[in-house]
Amino acid sequence: MMQVRNAIQKYRPLRAGIRIFQGAMDKPGTIGLFGKSADGRFWLVSCYHVLIRPPGWNGAPPQDGEAIYQPEIKPANKIAAVDPSRANKTLDCAAALLEPGIDAVPEILGLGSIGSAALPAVGMRVTKSGSATGVTEGMIRRIQGDTVRIEPLQGFPADYELSQQGDSGALWIEQSTGAAVALHRRGETGQGEFAEATAIGPVLTALGLTLWTGT
Repeated sequence: MMQVRNAIQKYRPLRAGIRIFQGAMDKPGTIGLFGKSADGRFWLVSCYHVLIRPPGWNGAPPQDGEAIYQPEIKPANKIAAVDPSRANKTLDCAAALLEPGIDAVPEILGLGSIGSAALPAVGMRVTKSGSATGVTEGMIRRIQGDTVRIEPLQGFPADYELSQQGDSGALWIEQSTGAAVALHRRGETGQGEFAEATAIGPVLTALGLTLWTGT
């Protein structure tokens, strides 16, 4: 299993599963995947509340071009810039344009290559790599609209952690194929361990991107 401390290191080229920060906030998130726009530009994808603003934010409103940093907020660590037109608050997803000279690979730290997008299905076994809890696995137990609910596998310890703060934006992939399934957005709130994510198809459509798998 990937050690969590590895996800908070500096990676060039970038890859999914590593820690990022939005310059206007001091809360970590995770790169979920990389997308490609019709004009050939590359974007990192994470949650709206990671790249734009979290719920209940009382500070300055989001601005075009706000910086995204990896692995911490320092001028030399700027990797991307936010474009509020490629964001969807309802689906909790957003994209940031990679800076010139910043390269990426279509891989997830600790999990390897990202496969093509797949529809989530109840009973599907999935795994993710997040910057807070590293590699964890579970099973899709419920799908309601675009929301996917993931729970620990039967027989796992009662205190098994699927996710924690900082994992937001991580990509849940089908364990057997590596196919992209859903973008992680939050974990449990005292009702038993679970994770909630947004199906990847609607995310990519809302952001106007295609999933980059290296081809």
